[in-house]
Amino acid sequence: MTRDDGFEDLRTLFTADLLEKLKALEAAVRDADWDEVSAIAHKIRGTAKSFGYPEVSSVAADLERSSEEKSLEYSASLVKRISDLIVL
Repeated sequence: MTRDDGFEDLRTLFTADLLEKLKALEAAVRDADWDEVSAIAHKIRGTAKSFGYPEVSSVAADLERSSEEKSLEYSASLVKRISDLIVL
């Protein structure tokens, strides 16, 4: 296994985990659980850039900030944007 293979394996695991986090984010936004939205967005923001998703990290930062505004519509649109940015 080369170093690149190892990174791709980790990236695949990250992407799978990200999909699970997106499901949790959708539920947290739907339930207006803003602490959970902020916590999940923070985790995504912290790791996405390292795995080649700098725009996902940026949108997650926006989502983390938006959780303070408690806007269901805007937060849902940011979750959708993250979903759209993931390349499987």
